[in-house]
Amino acid sequence: MSFAGPKDPLIERGIIATAERGVLMIAAAGNAGPKSPPLYPAANPNVIAVSGTDAQDRLFAASNRGSHIALAAPGTNVFLPAPDEKYQMTSGTSFSAAYVTGIAALMLERNPALKPNEVRAILVNTARTRIPGRDDLFGAGEADAFAP
Repeated sequence: MSFAGPKDPLIERGIIATAERGVLMIAAAGNAGPKSPPLYPAANPNVIAVSGTDAQDRLFAASNRGSHIALAAPGTNVFLPAPDEKYQMTSGTSFSAAYVTGIAALMLERNPALKPNEVRAILVNTARTRIPGRDDLFGAGEADAFAP
């Protein structure tokens, strides 16, 4: 999911219903920066919240932070198509969430029986981290598509 905002009862109900159906949900943490409160849907516990990193594996300056962050992934200077048949470089946690979604899709392609909590556990347990445990910037660390 590539949107972020305050907690909304209708979206919360939708997320709960989706989780009850066993659907994996991944969301951008948001680009409101270090002073922002947790934004939704990423802050919902049924969702894998993703913060952004730059080319030096540092936190994207505008990335939201918090105890709800599960993982980090590349999100700065992403080369993308733009209007009028052009291309542009852009940044944001939406691209980080797309990166993690791609890894999750590959995992589910190899093993369609994986449940959302199993996918989350694999992503978290294989994340690259520089410190033991988790933190409010990177969660468990940077998502690693090449982890065994």
